[in-house]
Amino acid sequence: MRAIIGALQEHIESEEERLRQEQQEQYRRWREEERVRLEQRFLLGADCGWTKIERSDAFYCRRNGRAFRIVQGKDKRWTMYRIKEIVDKGELLGTYRGRGDANKALAKIAYGPEPQS
Repeated sequence: MRAIIGALQEHIESEEERLRQEQQEQYRRWREEERVRLEQRFLLGADCGWTKIERSDAFYCRRNGRAFRIVQGKDKRWTMYRIKEIVDKGELLGTYRGRGDANKALAKIAYGPEPQS
């Protein structure tokens, strides 16, 4: 009887491990698909939240049809730029302590009037 119970326990443990690995793999696939979807959304000109493009260190965002880039410096502060294209250096908008602060500023900047050049 103990042998049967032991065999059942081993079987259950192995199945739980298999299910856990399958779920992790599905989650990894879903995250990668989501990353690609967000990247394509940005590149096609649609408004989207912060996303990495082409494996860069910067995050890109589009709000109200305007594109922005944010980069974390060595001092852990975030620097935000208004850009026309991904390769642009961009116009410096500000430096922020955290991405939350940058998002608050972005909400005002993105829907404010376009700066005159």
